[in-house]
Amino acid sequence: MRNPSPVPKSGMADFPDQDDDVLASWEVDAGDRGSAGVTGSAAVAAAADMLSALAAHPNGRGRVRLARLIPAVDGARYRYGATVLTARRSGGATVTADGDAWEATP
Repeated sequence: MRNPSPVPKSGMADFPDQDDDVLASWEVDAGDRGSAGVTGSAAVAAAADMLSALAAHPNGRGRVRLARLIPAVDGARYRYGATVLTARRSGGATVTADGDAWEATP
């Protein structure tokens, strides 16, 4: 992975109308621990939250994806769009990559 700025630059193509119901979802997987969140603001805010949560662990991975809340019979679910940022943390150092590198990160 390369180490660009942790500011997502793309991903809205999955939701071309870019209206107010596009959310930014983030998650962190750190072995037997993890965390997640959703923000109605820009993916940049979700990236900051994800990187902060990931920094609490010596090793792990994280990602930011675009999402929409979709009504369902048993409640609501998210429909996920593009992954705009992926991060990997190993030995206390974090490396980020634009786009989806989730499956490539242990």
